[in-house]
Amino acid sequence: MDRLGTERGGSWQRYDEFEAHVASRKFSETDAVPTVTILVVEDEWLLRQALCDELQAAGWSVLEAASGERALAILQSHAVVDLLITDIRLEGAMTGWELARRSRDIDAGLPVIYVSGNKPDEARRVRGGVFLDKPYAIEKLIAACRKLGLH
Repeated sequence: MDRLGTERGGSWQRYDEFEAHVASRKFSETDAVPTVTILVVEDEWLLRQALCDELQAAGWSVLEAASGERALAILQSHAVVDLLITDIRLEGAMTGWELARRSRDIDAGLPVIYVSGNKPDEARRVRGGVFLDKPYAIEKLIAACRKLGLH
């Protein structure tokens, strides 16, 4: 199975494998468990993979989705998510704007970073949401994550 090919479930497989791994483990107090998890929602798999790799290199745990619908399913599954990073235009019918709004229905305090080549729409941005224009330097995104309280 291709890890990244969305038609073969690659982006979903990573979350499903993570979920199965966590469910099968018995953690002790001495186990090192990532304390911060970022949900990355990007329909372009190469960009998503590069972003996930950079965020993991910065020390964070990452879940990923190619569509707003899949991301919402992850959030509704009670997965611990500390930050949502989303593109605006995604696979499926749901936009990043709608995903952010609906994610706040699940967790009112969830920080959101929008990344898009489209112009920001202030009326649709969730309160406290940060907008970064594509293309962006990964250092700028990591700085935005830290500014929102991730360490």
